[in-house]
Amino acid sequence: MKLEVRESQIEDVLVSAGVLTRQILNLEDEPRLLSRQMILPSGRLDLLYAYQAKLLLIELKAVEFRHNFLDQVLSYKADLLQYQQKGKLLQGDIESYLLCTEATSSEKSLAKKRGVNLTQYDPREVLDFFYENFKPIAFFTETKPIDIGIWNLHLVHEFIYLLQQTNSVIRLRELVDGSQKTLYNKIKFAFELRLINWLPNQDTISLTNLGKQYVERKDKILPERLSEEQAELLRKFVMQNPYESAVILGIAAVVESVFALSKNTYPVPMEQLIDFFAYYAGKYFDWQTPKAKFNATRMYSNYAVDLGLLAKTDDTIYFTPEGFRFTVQMQMHKNLKMVESLRVF
Repeated sequence: MKLEVRESQIEDVLVSAGVLTRQILNLEDEPRLLSRQMILPSGRLDLLYAYQAKLLLIELKAVEFRHNFLDQVLSYKADLLQYQQKGKLLQGDIESYLLCTEATSSEKSLAKKRGVNLTQYDPREVLDFFYENFKPIAFFTETKPIDIGIWNLHLVHEFIYLLQQTNSVIRLRELVDGSQKTLYNKIKFAFELRLINWLPNQDTISLTNLGKQYVERKDKILPERLSEEQAELLRKFVMQNPYESAVILGIAAVVESVFALSKNTYPVPMEQLIDFFAYYAGKYFDWQTPKAKFNATRMYSNYAVDLGLLAKTDDTIYFTPEGFRFTVQMQMHKNLKMVESLRVF
């Protein structure tokens, strides 16, 4: 099936991924880019690379081979030879490549006779390579919400506040009520919220800077509840660092899911959110049973309610004023994170 795509988008990937260019051209090493969209007397040359002692002229097409493409490549080569004669370009043999999505063996033979390497490539494979290796996308697709079994944020308070007295997991087991598994889940959850420094199978545990601020903002009268100051602190952290961890991404994702669904129906029916959240979070095939989808949606919507981002009944979800502000501001921070990570591969 033919893929419709602009040549410039394929070119973007090749420029950023020397390893892919090497594979397509069947080279031993990665070539070094000298120029992109180089202005020549006869037109714009897509790509010019240095490779070993040679120059590689590459004309990229996102369509099947056409005979006039050969004339275009040969005109570019003639221009480059003129530049070399005038001392305006590095010396070295010029090897010409024409990349097309389809080419027959007879067309390749014809091109070879005229001194052009006609190379067939699949733009879908180029875009697949981009998706799998582009840093922000790879990180986003690999980070997905997890179900730790903690239903509300305040359930970590008991052990979090004890970290002012001890930094030993073994000692915490003696001080905190409940099973070791429950404590482990709470510790893992607090780590996901970036409130603690902790490594599995080690006894040492301590508060992060965020964790220290969180403890300082506790409700002095009812320490077991989540104070407004604590909620504000976590809201800001999630908003500014939506990709920080699986749990933080899950909180951001459930709020964004409600926002997207609210464009169709408001208040948002819980039954719609359950399926949509699983899709949006990339967990549709992990949370396979209705119970798993329901529990995960309930859990993450609970966190969002705890933070003041959503409100809900048993079967409907509402946005809060803080939730709207959070969504708009988080989109800005997510875009900034993506821009900061625009170094490919």
